Amino acid sequence: MALSARLRELDRPWLRLCPQQLEARTRVLAKIADGTYRLVCAPCFCGADASDDLEIAGRDRYGLPVRTVLCGVCGLMRSDPRMDADSTARFYQDDYRDLYTGAGNAAPLFESQVARGRQLVDLLGKLLPTIGSVYEVGCGAGGLLLPFAEMGKQVRGVDLGDEYLEVGRAHGLSLVHGTAENLLHEAGEPADLVLLMHVLEHYLDLGESIAETCKLVRKGGILLVEVPGIASIASAYRGDVLMYLQNAHNFHFTAATLAFVLRRCGLEVLACTESALALCQRPEVQNAATVAPDAGAAAAVLRTLGELERSFHQRPRGDRAA
Repeated sequence: MALSARLRELDRPWLRLCPQQLEARTRVLAKIADGTYRLVCAPCFCGADASDDLEIAGRDRYGLPVRTVLCGVCGLMRSDPRMDADSTARFYQDDYRDLYTGAGNAAPLFESQVARGRQLVDLLGKLLPTIGSVYEVGCGAGGLLLPFAEMGKQVRGVDLGDEYLEVGRAHGLSLVHGTAENLLHEAGEPADLVLLMHVLEHYLDLGESIAETCKLVRKGGILLVEVPGIASIASAYRGDVLMYLQNAHNFHFTAATLAFVLRRCGLEVLACTESALALCQRPEVQNAATVAPDAGAAAAVLRTLGELERSFHQRPRGDRAA
């Protein structure tokens, strides 16, 4: 049973979509129906049985069938089932951009990334003198890297979107098409700082993907991770749970669940904010200790979502539209 009826019904998109987005939605629905986009079971990262899951929603903001569940053991929220690896690759190649934006937005994305990059420079502050090289996985247009390059840092980025990469390259940035493995091959050595910004939620296998990303970080180096956390729904998504849910996001984090995942993957979490921004260090010696989930994490997520949904339904009807 979903958190509320509106999180279950597939009657229409919740967002106002342009014609190009509506066409993409129709394509995606057809590909799910005919098996082109194959859905597979996705057990929780913590290894808990599916019987411990609580169903939160059966749809996303585009009116696509996306079942979102909350693990009652560790509190991590995920899509189950989700598209398999081949289907996911085809989705990002053929439909993702049309569904999410409806038109090319590489240049505006670059400018917004530059602004965020300057914020990250300020955030890292005293660490910057110890950082000579900065890599970014899932860099998009690469704008986050520009402020670091202007400071004289060696920067490199990798992404799967050719159009975005060309914008960053036009600004003199070294950007590679592919994955973390491709970036490591191109660079030849790990970096002092690796940025993983709004990427982790897209991964299919958290453990495997974080392990690949960590190969880019030198021992003792820093990994900075940011995701659109559940706590951001109140501000970034107008307090609307349905506006937040989207088919490309396979995982949904709080500070507690993000820190749990990163620690279980062997990272030392130096800081983790409620806005789901985590500063991590790759230890000099791998820590093999078992990391237990926060016993109250699931209850905290359920309480937050319930409060948001109740608040949404108390709004005047004209103030609910996305």
